[in-house]
Amino acid sequence: PAHFALQVSHQEALARKLKESLSRIFSLCNSTMAEVDLTNRDPNALNNHLSTAFEDVLGEPDGIHSMDCVWRNSYSCFNCGKNCLYKVCTLLCGIFIALYWGCVFAAVAMQHIWCITPSFKVWEINMACMRHYSKSIVDCCLGPCCETCGLFLSNMKLTQTSG
Repeated sequence: PAHFALQVSHQEALARKLKESLSRIFSLCNSTMAEVDLTNRDPNALNNHLSTAFEDVLGEPDGIHSMDCVWRNSYSCFNCGKNCLYKVCTLLCGIFIALYWGCVFAAVAMQHIWCITPSFKVWEINMACMRHYSKSIVDCCLGPCCETCGLFLSNMKLTQTSG
């Protein structure tokens, strides 16, 4: 009985820790969710090119119209099908895809912060040294040749003759 009581109290302690951990996770999720605008879900107009309204996809020109009941029911079926399928697909895949893209952008940010930006800084420092070296070589080797050519060409005079 004492061993059983000890085992039960240990299980209760584990259950309490699990409950505390879950409540912390849910409070973190709730604090994150409070920041999400559920009304305007594309504030930066990232997907304005996805024009999926019925009027933007289907249209009958003047002079050729289907029956009104067909057009009305087509409108309803189009919207119902589009909305239902979108909601089912996002329900099944949306969270996993969002998790995937969150991980991808975290990896990209990590690469830029810890690998790419420092590598560019090293490249920039090394190229500054190379620029100084290259400038010295050009000044020493090509400078006199260019000055000589400049002196020759500056003494030339062009005259125009008619003929």
